[in-house]
Amino acid sequence: MGINSQAQNQETSVDTSPNSQLIGEWLIDLRPTPQSEGYFQDFVVQSISDNTFTGTFYGSSLEQGLINNKWDKLYFAFSTKDQSNVYYHSGYLLDDKLYGMTYCPNRQFTAPWTGTRKN
Repeated sequence: MGINSQAQNQETSVDTSPNSQLIGEWLIDLRPTPQSEGYFQDFVVQSISDNTFTGTFYGSSLEQGLINNKWDKLYFAFSTKDQSNVYYHSGYLLDDKLYGMTYCPNRQFTAPWTGTRKN
């Protein structure tokens, strides 16, 4: 019974490990066009609990951070806000790189972005 219990614990940690890959500091490239020079901002994932996470992006605290690890990629979404607008962000983690999209209805824009882990 002890071996079986140990195997179950190992299986549980394997199931949740994709979430932990998101924790850390990321450098996000928010360039407005593919030809533009890089425009970099920090994205920090501080903690993860079940399917929620906390952190900061572009100097703002994340709100309503959610993770979905039921697919072939780790998907995430969250919102941030400044003094005038709410920004909605979503993306996924693939091969230790982030791919995302930001949407701000009030400013009428969408912006794709990519991110790499900071060392």
